[in-house]
Amino acid sequence: MDSHHQHCVIPAKAGTQGKTIAFSGSGFPVEPGMTRSGFNTLVWVVLLLSTNVTEAQERVKERPEPHIEIEQNHPWRSPFGLDRIGQPVPEGVEAASFEADAVARPVEVINPVDLGTILVPADWLLLGPDQGGTLEVAAISREKKIPNASVLAWFESNPDNRSESSIDLEKDRTTRIRFPLPDTSRLAMEDALRVVIQDGDGVEMWHKSIPVMSVSDPPDLPSFGATEMKLRYDAPISLLSRDGVLSEMDYDKGWDADLYDVVVSLPNGTRFVFWRGACYIPFWAGRYNTGFCYEWAETTPPPDGFVDSVEPLMDKELRYGRVEIVETSQDRVHVRWTYQSCDFNYKVWGDSAVEDYVFYPDGFGTRTLTLTSEPGRNYELSEFIILTPNNAYPFATLPEDVIEILFLDGEKRVIKFPFPEGVDSDRLNTRNLPAIFRIRLNKQEEMTGVYFNPMDRDLPQIVFGPFYDQGIQVTPAYWGSHWPLARARLPAGVSMIESTSRPVTIA
Repeated sequence: MDSHHQHCVIPAKAGTQGKTIAFSGSGFPVEPGMTRSGFNTLVWVVLLLSTNVTEAQERVKERPEPHIEIEQNHPWRSPFGLDRIGQPVPEGVEAASFEADAVARPVEVINPVDLGTILVPADWLLLGPDQGGTLEVAAISREKKIPNASVLAWFESNPDNRSESSIDLEKDRTTRIRFPLPDTSRLAMEDALRVVIQDGDGVEMWHKSIPVMSVSDPPDLPSFGATEMKLRYDAPISLLSRDGVLSEMDYDKGWDADLYDVVVSLPNGTRFVFWRGACYIPFWAGRYNTGFCYEWAETTPPPDGFVDSVEPLMDKELRYGRVEIVETSQDRVHVRWTYQSCDFNYKVWGDSAVEDYVFYPDGFGTRTLTLTSEPGRNYELSEFIILTPNNAYPFATLPEDVIEILFLDGEKRVIKFPFPEGVDSDRLNTRNLPAIFRIRLNKQEEMTGVYFNPMDRDLPQIVFGPFYDQGIQVTPAYWGSHWPLARARLPAGVSMIESTSRPVTIA
């Protein structure tokens, strides 16, 4: 993503709306000091750059009045993971006599795409060929001291090969230990890591099973180029029948067998993907298992009736969307994405779009969008959308300073999330001057997405507000689980928060 710029041009011709958008689509290193089963990816919409904001404004108005009570220790609020063990419990709730958790991590972080996978569920363990890992465990015994306790770990495919470590369990004191995982050279492709804590007599007190994705033959991606492949995703896809019954289907059976994904590799190690699971809507796939998308050509739903929404993300089965490698050479990469917007029932209205993405070895690139539609129809072409895997908590994943704005005269503004209505609103004051936007994908990610449109001299005025659950703020911005992967609208009575096992987006 380093210094990579994308320029989007929509030529004006008969039956086609003409608009010009320029934006950089790659990222660059962050400067020092700058700041089980799931079946659906999380989508976060953080900022809307739109020519048609009426619907977005209505969505912002509909959010509930905030009433934050952090003391309730909501699972979507800090502390997360091992830090939650030993925390005080809410008044009136009896604390567990024994509490523990375990987290397994690879020794080296590898971009999941480099292992041929995509958006691996956040609480799974992904391992490449002979890649080692560590296990970290936190535990507390509130009832008594437990001498000579130990932690055992093994993979289900090789139960005789175990790792073991002692753990000092004093009463009312949280203890954390870390030790290497067992040998990983003979794992099953779909495996599980079993973790057990036992007392000095060998009696089990606690256990956990962590799903494991093992990759023995990763793709050989070029330093620069485009590659046709089928990205692996082991969790199922959610389905909703016409009678409202939720079910699942195997990911590998989700599309025509002749359809493939396309991965664009850049010399700085960044990856830009056209994934079937995202309806071929392209996005930057980060090293730390999150993504960033610039949106697509989105229009106001037509008046003759539709189901859910009218966008290319509704083309779940890829009845209309296609991706093609036009050119891949040492000089440039050209990938073309064609699509029609449809509703949940695949109804189309005749508009069509062709998006051409061209990348160069130095990281520079262009995006050209040619849109054929009804004359006079309004389209939204840019929205900053972050994708996170299922079972990833938004406040644990995203940084507070998600967006930075840099004007061409050097003025810099930072947009922090949640973005409270009426507070710091001057940060969105328009200066009649083009600006560069930088979007951070993850708290840990060193690369950032960049957007620049020299023709756009106004700042966006719509910032989507956070979500609340039981009066507690649980997301920094809009949270949606209808794309990618999911082929189901949530039935009545099922809240977004209850569907956390889906991959999701934030906007």
